[in-house]
Amino acid sequence: MSKIIFFLLVLFSVISCTQKSDKEYIENPTIIDFNNVEQVDRLISIRELFKNVEYLKLNTPDTIQITIAKKVLEINDKILILDKKKKLVFAFDQGGNYLGMVGNKGQGPGEFLEVTDVAVNNDLIFIYSRGDFKVFVFDDDLNFKKDFKTKKWGTQISLLSSGNLALYSFLIEGDDEFNIDIYNTDGRLVGKRMYVDRSGQYQAMDYSGFIINDYFSYPLSSKIYKLSEDISMDSSIFNVYFPNQFPEEDFTNYGQYNINYDNKTNDKILTNFQVGPNQEFMCYYGFREGQLNGYTFGVKLSSGQTFGHLNLIHASLDKEEMDVYVKMFFIGPYNIPSYSKMSKSYWVASNIESIAYYYKDIKQSLPSLRDSDPKLYSVLSGTDQEETILMRFQLKERL
Repeated sequence: MSKIIFFLLVLFSVISCTQKSDKEYIENPTIIDFNNVEQVDRLISIRELFKNVEYLKLNTPDTIQITIAKKVLEINDKILILDKKKKLVFAFDQGGNYLGMVGNKGQGPGEFLEVTDVAVNNDLIFIYSRGDFKVFVFDDDLNFKKDFKTKKWGTQISLLSSGNLALYSFLIEGDDEFNIDIYNTDGRLVGKRMYVDRSGQYQAMDYSGFIINDYFSYPLSSKIYKLSEDISMDSSIFNVYFPNQFPEEDFTNYGQYNINYDNKTNDKILTNFQVGPNQEFMCYYGFREGQLNGYTFGVKLSSGQTFGHLNLIHASLDKEEMDVYVKMFFIGPYNIPSYSKMSKSYWVASNIESIAYYYKDIKQSLPSLRDSDPKLYSVLSGTDQEETILMRFQLKERL
């Protein structure tokens, strides 16, 4: 009996320390300042920052046309596409040929109401359905294996380096002070992260605040943290700065955000991001230029060179000044490139809504692409532009 009591005391002590320490962070962030970048004589194309670029047209049946490809993942010899509008995951081989869906909508065994988010490890696919409060597990042959219930309603799921799953929720009921629950792959709750003091005017949203692999950001915040399960505290990794961004000290004050938004001052937010090897970083941030308002793509190379609205062709400019890569692949804020450890490359899908809007402009770009980017020219000239095209690339170390 004494051993049991001792074990329970130790366990309580560990849990108490963990939850207390999760309210603090190791502060040693890298500053990414899109207000302070290398000046250039002309705005450069995002394509100039890429190397080893390949394009792949997806061959889909007419009934399976992809709308918005929110996430692109690799698992062994397959490519998975999460369709944001259809709330389904489609599977393709490395040649772009359609293989089928990962699971089905329904209420039978292994069926779900929707795909809210998806994550993969080397052999398994994890589909989260917030309508079901469940994670559904499939093997790499798309066969259903099992499912498990989650404790709360979530919006994003991520696979951590430990092999555990992190479920992020911006809408927490009751007295829970943490936005992230951590589960092992058997469905056991093993930890909590992302502490939020909910005593003020905190009101999170579904277009800000993210969990991406081991990294997360609070809603309305432009700080990126790295989640660590093997030490007592998580770490502040990046502080991102851009024009008229919402003040960091007010990120739990949604009422102040609304006031700033109405006044069109200090209301811009970080909307999505991706972290690659050697502190490579990509994101979308809100930006206003004259009367134009939109989401601008920002990049930090491993060398530390930074590219944003001051030196990069971006979507806030008039459409005649945007290049074909922005029009096809980099209209924010949803289609952020996904980094694949398997191929050590980024994947991004063409944006069907953007292509429909810029259809004539893209057609007019074809003659210039014949010499400047023959691979993209070959894909575009031989296909209907409404077919989803994947771009795979790596970032240059330095421009």
